[in-house]
Amino acid sequence: MTGVPTDPLTDDEIIAAVAAHLGLHDASDRLRLAGTARITRQPLLDCTITRCVESRVESGAEEKRPAPYDLSDRPVYDDLDAYDPGPVKSVHRHRTLRLVLRDSAREADCTECRHGRRQCPNCRGRGRQECPPSQPCTLCRGMNPCTACEGKAGGGRRGTSVEPPVPRKVRQPHVRIGCDLCGQEGTACPGCRGRGRMRHEECDGTGETGCGSCGGKGNEECVLCKGRGRLTVWQGATIVRAPVTESVDPPPPHPPWLVRRRLRNRGAWRAWVVADGDGLPAGLASHHRRAVERRLVRRKGEIAREVSVRHLPLARVELDELPARVLHVYAGHAEPQVMWVPSRRVLARASAAAAGCATAVALLLAALR
Repeated sequence: MTGVPTDPLTDDEIIAAVAAHLGLHDASDRLRLAGTARITRQPLLDCTITRCVESRVESGAEEKRPAPYDLSDRPVYDDLDAYDPGPVKSVHRHRTLRLVLRDSAREADCTECRHGRRQCPNCRGRGRQECPPSQPCTLCRGMNPCTACEGKAGGGRRGTSVEPPVPRKVRQPHVRIGCDLCGQEGTACPGCRGRGRMRHEECDGTGETGCGSCGGKGNEECVLCKGRGRLTVWQGATIVRAPVTESVDPPPPHPPWLVRRRLRNRGAWRAWVVADGDGLPAGLASHHRRAVERRLVRRKGEIAREVSVRHLPLARVELDELPARVLHVYAGHAEPQVMWVPSRRVLARASAAAAGCATAVALLLAALR
């Protein structure tokens, strides 16, 4: 990579930008500023490293799909470690490559079923499921079926079945009727007639209902072979190439946070994209270069990488005649630009004043209590 000046902002350009910012156009003013200004270089760095990390995994068990299954689009391998999937076209692209071990693919009968059908696991081949023959009365919920016997009488009146009645619509749910168990009049729930329970609607009191999973057939289509009875079986492997991106934290000296935020999208940032094997740009400050180089250690599984670097020349300028401000000169698209932030002295005074105001308010509130 061709070299470029470490910092295009010379002291003369910085002084000229500061003089223009302050409205000083005489050459004598520039000479005076040049003799008193304290200039510190604080360039900004925005750097990300994107690695292509590869992993290779061979499936422990054989893979199975309903036969016939087309494997023609999957490459064949002999030794997974020695297989070459080709060069990395882009470190930012996620790629999954599925392979087939040579001579491992074949067709076989499905071992989970017979001719594509298997016993229903829900009803275990019976075609029916157990169902509660009765359910609590929907009117009294079995809590107070009869005010006389409470639904616990030993038997009903002669000729009256003690089986739960069929659920029916009650016209007057608040009116008590005769109990089928104890025979008392005006004591029983009109829904269950004192029994507390009603016949279950799904099984009509038989205690069994058709299996909802197999429709009462006792068997269902095999999930593994999709009802075909045959499987395509092979030994497979997977190669995954995934991008992993990390940011490089710029080392000190740092300009103030407010300056970094304002200049995030301002100024003539210089950008480079460094491919794997290329050196870092010569335009980086030495402390930035060292910070990036420390992060370029190869990671496990890394097969390629790309470094994206953005760099903005920036200088901090302090003037004795402006003790309340700190000027920052940065590279602009046409000429250097200037921005300023309050000095530490001003911020310290503001903090002390705020603390004093808070103390005064606290004392005043305490005195008023």
